[in-house]
This record gives sequence, structure tokens and C-alpha cells, in this order.
Amino acid sequence: MDVHQLRDHLILSGGEVLTRPDPAPQQTVFDQGAFGTAIRRLRGERGWTLRELSQRSNISQSTLSRVETGQITLSFDRAHALAQALEADFTQFLKQMGNAQAGAEPGATRAHGWRAVTRAGEGHQVTQGNADYEYLCGDYFFRKMVTGVAVIRARSLDEHGPFVNHPGEEFIYVLEGAAVLATDIYAPLRLEAGDSLQFDAMTPHALYSGSDQPARVLFSITDPRWSQG
Repeated sequence: MDVHQLRDHLILSGGEVLTRPDPAPQQTVFDQGAFGTAIRRLRGERGWTLRELSQRSNISQSTLSRVETGQITLSFDRAHALAQALEADFTQFLKQMGNAQAGAEPGATRAHGWRAVTRAGEGHQVTQGNADYEYLCGDYFFRKMVTGVAVIRARSLDEHGPFVNHPGEEFIYVLEGAAVLATDIYAPLRLEAGDSLQFDAMTPHALYSGSDQPARVLFSITDPRWSQG
């Protein structure tokens, strides 16, 4: 329920309504130049041309060139695909994307009335490690949350690999099967179909299936490009 729905609900139920000014427009902490330089370095270490990286990532050469020179950045799902193509740790991509830098450019102007739609089966598909990701509603570039569906095939922490963390928050809703969230500060938490969880994504964590079958989960995380850390 968003704040406007909550306000309407309070009015209809006779509850007290507290008002406060809208917050100032959020500012991005994303440094496009540093991110582009990192991409160019990783590509150079592998001895790949822009054309080769384009073929591996399904991102056009012109787009990659503009990313490397700091002219533009990538949506979260495209950054994930690029990390996969470069065989790089996506967690490090997230940290780079959310790294605060002095002199960061102002964030996107708040847009009222925007929307983003993904038709069934038309999400951006990325496979990495023991999981398949379908990113949803990516046609509005400046959204503050990244949402998608993941099929988790790892069945243990060993199969998942090291804990990951990234700026912002993360929400998980189990659609099918069972999932286990392991962290470095809590005992593993088992989630059944219909269970949900929201947590501080800077907590080192790992999500894996709680059975021999893959778990299918809906997830939403803060886009680290707009995170305030």
C-alpha cells in the first residue's frame, strides 16, 4: 500500500492523518565515469573488443562504448547481463554502481504518473550461477526498485557460494517451493510458498532452495544507482 492509499485508508477509517512536506528530490550516488572505467578495464583484461563484448552480452556496441566513456549508465538487468558476459562478480558490480563519489550528478527528477509494464514471458532473462532471473518492468529507467522473478536451483550454501551483499533493501516472496535465507548473523530462515521477507541487503546473505526442487521467488531490491547507502 503506498502512502496515498494509506492516507485514504486512514481518512475512511477515521484515523489520524499526519502531514509533512514532500522530501527533496533524491540525488544519485552513482558515478558513471568510474563504472565505465571499470567496464573498460575488465574488457581489456580479457583482451576483448567492443564487438566481442557486445556479442557476449547482447548489448549493442554503441551502448557499450557510451557506458565505457561515462556518457550513460545501464539499467540493473543490463548490468547483470554485462557482469555475466564479463564473468565478473555481480556483487562487485552492485557495489560499484552504488558507490558514493564526490561531485555525483543530481538524480532523476521525480516523475509523477509514470508506469512500467512487462507482458507475460517478456521479461529480460539472465542466467547466472545456480539461478535464472527474469527482470520485470524495466522500461522506466529511473525507478527506485528493481523487481523480478528468480528460479533458485542451488540447494545448499555450498552450492550457492559465498555470501553476497549490496546497498539498499531486498524483498522476497516465495511463489513455488521453499527457499532458505542464510546470513552471517542469523540462523538459516526457511520460507515456504506464500511467505515473504524484507531485509537490509547490506547484511551478507545467500538464498537457496529448501528442497530438491528449485524454488521460484518474486524479488524486489533497491536499485543501487539511487541508493543513499
